[in-house]
Amino acid sequence: MFVKSDIRKVSIALEKGFYHEVYLALGEAGIIHLSPPGGRDAMMDAGLKEEESRTREILSGIETALHALDLEPGGVALPERAGDTAQDWAFVSKTQSAIERVGKLRSRIHEALDTAAQRVEYRGVLDRMGIDPVAFRGARLVRMVFGTVENIEWEPPLREKFEVSRAGGYACGVALPPDLPDLLQFLKGYGFTDRSEEITGASAEDLKRRMDTLRARLATLDRYMASLRDTAGRTLADMYGPYREYTEVFTAMKLSLFSAKALFVSGWMDERDRERLFDILRGICGDRFIAVVSDRRDPDAPVRMMNSRLLKPFELLVKTMGMPANSEIDPTPLTAITFVIMFGLMFGDLGQGLVIALGGLILKRISKKKGETESALDQAGGILIACGISAALCGILYGSIFSNEHLIPALLFHPIEEIMSLFSMTILLGALFISIGLGVNVINNLMNGNYTEALLEKRSLAVFVLYVAIILLAVRYVVTGQGPAPWVVGVFIVMPLVLFSLRGVLGPILFKSHKPHSAVEYIIETCVEILEIGLSMIANTVSFIRVGAFALSHAGLSIVTYTLAGIVDPSMRSVGAVTIIIVGNIFIIGFECLICLIQSMRLEYYEFFSKFFRGDGVNFAPFTLKAKTSEV
Repeated sequence: MFVKSDIRKVSIALEKGFYHEVYLALGEAGIIHLSPPGGRDAMMDAGLKEEESRTREILSGIETALHALDLEPGGVALPERAGDTAQDWAFVSKTQSAIERVGKLRSRIHEALDTAAQRVEYRGVLDRMGIDPVAFRGARLVRMVFGTVENIEWEPPLREKFEVSRAGGYACGVALPPDLPDLLQFLKGYGFTDRSEEITGASAEDLKRRMDTLRARLATLDRYMASLRDTAGRTLADMYGPYREYTEVFTAMKLSLFSAKALFVSGWMDERDRERLFDILRGICGDRFIAVVSDRRDPDAPVRMMNSRLLKPFELLVKTMGMPANSEIDPTPLTAITFVIMFGLMFGDLGQGLVIALGGLILKRISKKKGETESALDQAGGILIACGISAALCGILYGSIFSNEHLIPALLFHPIEEIMSLFSMTILLGALFISIGLGVNVINNLMNGNYTEALLEKRSLAVFVLYVAIILLAVRYVVTGQGPAPWVVGVFIVMPLVLFSLRGVLGPILFKSHKPHSAVEYIIETCVEILEIGLSMIANTVSFIRVGAFALSHAGLSIVTYTLAGIVDPSMRSVGAVTIIIVGNIFIIGFECLICLIQSMRLEYYEFFSKFFRGDGVNFAPFTLKAKTSEV
């Protein structure tokens, strides 16, 4: 608890010929966080660059072909090598060409089907108009036009120089050659589009036979694609895994250095994986390698948090704000405790809390089925389980079960009946959390040798003593009515203020910190900072009153639910009353749960984390290759 893995710097030198086997083994083991030597990406030689380019082309071709064949990648183990790239590229190219030819043929057949379908439709329209398409094409003394119109509100022509017939959205006009322009001008007013050239003399039976032939050709192409899917498709699916891993190996190799005969790998590893790394290298390279693991911790090393299974989900909340650096303790345990307590106090209900915990179990079950046991969904499920249990326990304290405060007795009090007690409790809880945050900041600075920051600055031991003393004295006064003794004020209030005010003098003398630039500037700055400390501490502490406010909000929604149910049926037994109670509880669980989660996060981040957390660490992300196991 509060500790992180011992991450050490590791440097490996080996013969260039082992590069692929070594990287695959390291990727399968997932134990090294790769980092480029000197902080810059390395340059691969020309041969490896060409191999990488060809590998990526093959992978892209495989993905395109699999998508066209509607296939998923097959399940394969991590390969020793991706295979003969020249032969594989020829196979992928041949398959792609076949798929492209089928696609072009499909497109042309569909276009022909659309054309035939339109002609069948035109034929039916002309039949309803009583016009023979053959006569339409063969007319010599008159001119005939046929097409679609946008405006179907028809008005007969003013001058009968031509005849016009309409059927739905289609129109057909007949005129003598000199009157054809007038006919077209008239039809143009109705949004006419000429389709005369698309009229054919073929019979409806001929057109339908044509469409049947085209559909038969489509069926033949479908059978060919099915055959291609069963043969080449399976081969492509099995090729995908090796080439996907191969491209990831090349990506990782860009973080290494190359010479004519050697490869140099640099990165970070958990000290516990030292022997495992040496076993991997010995198994591949024999004794032809050099591996050096640093014998001391590095403050710039990436961070891997070590928390128990119960606390692991709350790493999600911490990482949202940033990764704790090696120079600060892991706040996950404190985050779990404070977040769960605040949520429970806001959402205190035995029945609804158990429903939220059940929802968390469902989320974890879903993530487990997806094989994502450490995903954000799984962690969110764990947080909901803990928050639901906390809400259920606080529901026992409040005497609330499914918004009803009369079924079980309150072990503490009903929030709506003891508002001031509720607010006092939440403010004291906030004061406790703020005190813990200040204490953690002191510990972090002491661990890193920042003694001025730890003992004299704005979130130092001096301010911690001052804040705790004011809170305790205020509580004592409220409970007993007695004010503080003069010596108490002098030791626990005046002395911390004096130490803070003299930080610019004591710091350089005791701890060799930087001296202030100007006495006047320092005095003004100190006065402003004392005022800022006082105002911020008051604001931060009072901010926790929202925990009690949302507990009252939750109780208020519960009262509204049962009041509405009582209006429908005072006995609360009718279908309508029961329905209102059920719907009200569902609304409270969904809406109020979301609001309480948001407010708990707000207090966690802005009132608690702000006292000590920097979050400027780097997450330990080892190079990992994961073989897929999906079925085709």
